[in-house]
Amino acid sequence: MEALSIIGMLLMLFGFANAAWAGLLYVLSLSAIAGTKLSKKLGTSNEKTDANLDKGVSMSNDLLKKVIWRLLLGCIGWLMFYVATGHS
Repeated sequence: MEALSIIGMLLMLFGFANAAWAGLLYVLSLSAIAGTKLSKKLGTSNEKTDANLDKGVSMSNDLLKKVIWRLLLGCIGWLMFYVATGHS
């Protein structure tokens, strides 16, 4: 059971740390999307603005999926650690 708790702790560490990093990138991508939309409203956009907006929305959706998967990995690690340490 000790090996299971170590594996669970590592999964928890890597999952939650990676989710925090992907979450930060997600917030930054949302701010970039907001800046692009503001540029369109103010009339300071160029011919690449629509393509950049579509690319930003796609990247933002991909990052959200990564955050969810990383959080799930961290929760599985937490559950393994919880069961291995005898709290069940």
